[in-house]
Amino acid sequence: MKAGENVPVLVTGGAGFIGSHLVETLVRDGADVTVLDSLRDGHVANLEAVSRQIHLVEGDVRSPAAMEQVIADSRPRVVFHLAANASVPGSVSDPAHDYETNATGTFVLLEALRRAGGCERFVLASSGAVYGQPERFPIREADPRDPISPYGASKLGAEVTARMFWRVYGVPVVVARLFNAYGPRMARFVVLDFLRKLQADPNTLEVLGNGNQVRDFTYVADTVEGLRTLAGRGEPGEAYNVSSGRSCSVTELAHCLLETLGLTGRTRIAFTGASWTGDAQRWEVSIERLQALGYRPRVLLRHGLEQTARWFKGAAY
Repeated sequence: MKAGENVPVLVTGGAGFIGSHLVETLVRDGADVTVLDSLRDGHVANLEAVSRQIHLVEGDVRSPAAMEQVIADSRPRVVFHLAANASVPGSVSDPAHDYETNATGTFVLLEALRRAGGCERFVLASSGAVYGQPERFPIREADPRDPISPYGASKLGAEVTARMFWRVYGVPVVVARLFNAYGPRMARFVVLDFLRKLQADPNTLEVLGNGNQVRDFTYVADTVEGLRTLAGRGEPGEAYNVSSGRSCSVTELAHCLLETLGLTGRTRIAFTGASWTGDAQRWEVSIERLQALGYRPRVLLRHGLEQTARWFKGAAY
């Protein structure tokens, strides 16, 4: 269903990076939006533009009482579940917290929805990390899921749980496998890492690994559009890749950013030769299934980097 005018919508993790952009779009659509966020990683400031038009609830998806209360109060017809730990290195250092938040938290939320009833669409924000390091490309939704990090495993656990709730209880779950979103308000990941390093020293840009890692970088507005498309047209019980459908190496990303910032020819790129545990080396993604629903990514990498750099220049870093 479409999360349009006056439709009650719950966005977990709505004060975070992707969540806050989604909330702004839903508000523009006229939805009655409730945001649930623990504010561990999310920030109230991310919702400043719509603070008077939403209901913000501080709570943890791991708490059954908190989930029952927010659902009783908001009575959502559409739920976007983005509350999660979203850090692979963080999951390696604290796998228990990662699993409890991503997998157990998803169960707690779905169980509360099952008991309350009335949910017409549940969009689960999963991750490309469920594929691990694929052996064939482009990555399609039916390809093996073989995580190489606790984060990927916890997201796969959330997917399995969500599909069970669809098969057994009829909760209309759609899974969105997100890939490498970037843009204003991002709190981590490679684009922000590059911007911070260049701010500190524009003469040298350190790149983890050998720079040959391939990613499918997706501007946050396109990620949000993918989530909205799935809320309106996604098939319950199915998974969809959400990305730009255009891949490039981390080295190519670095050069594009240097060109955007006017640093080409000035900045030397230095490779560390080693990355972190759980880091996939190559992701090239098929988005044919999502495109069949009408999804069209619109923001090219250079334009997205321009927007992100403009935001970063005015941010407090």
